[in-house]
This record gives sequence, structure tokens and C-alpha cells, in this order.
Amino acid sequence: MEGSDNIIRVSAKNKPGTYVYEGKEKLKSHGTVSFHAMGSSITNAIRAAERLVSLGYGTMEKFETQKITSSTTEGEDKNVCKVVLELKKTADFDRISEEFEKQKQTSK
Repeated sequence: MEGSDNIIRVSAKNKPGTYVYEGKEKLKSHGTVSFHAMGSSITNAIRAAERLVSLGYGTMEKFETQKITSSTTEGEDKNVCKVVLELKKTADFDRISEEFEKQKQTSK
């Protein structure tokens, strides 16, 4: 996936729903989205990506795990896990989005 406009850096501070919304917007504008998460934020990235796939907005194109070495404040090396999840917009994305918006309007 080219460029960084479609990358979402996931934090453990926000709920997965935040990233579902952001991911949907990136899929809409770019056709792809890439969730990047490290450490305790990995769960949020996986939940957001899984939700987008299960709702039919995207298909999982890549699930990559990495081990990154970083230095602590004490100068020691520390290994941190990282995941990169890449999704591609489905052919039904526009129809599903339209149905969701209609449902939202009727539930108000």
C-alpha cells in the first residue's frame, strides 16, 4: 500500500470503534487502509479490522507481525511486538455504507 495517507496508528487509549470509523473513512477515500499497532494497542487494531471485514466493508489483504527493538530510558534494548493489518475496500462497500446511513436515519 503506497503512501501514508491510508495509515492509522492505533493507540490503546481509544476504543476499537474509533478505529472502525476511521478505517471506514480511509477505505472510502483511498480504497485501502493500513492499521499499525504496537504492544497493548494490537488488540484494538485487530478488533477494528475484524469488525470492518465482518460488516463487509473490507477484505484482509495482509496480516504482518514484526519484532521491533527499541532502547529504554536506561539504555537497555527492549523488544516490542508490532502488527500491520491491511484491508482493501470490497465491491459492496458503497451499497453497505448507503444501507447503514439509511438505517441510521430511520433510528433517529
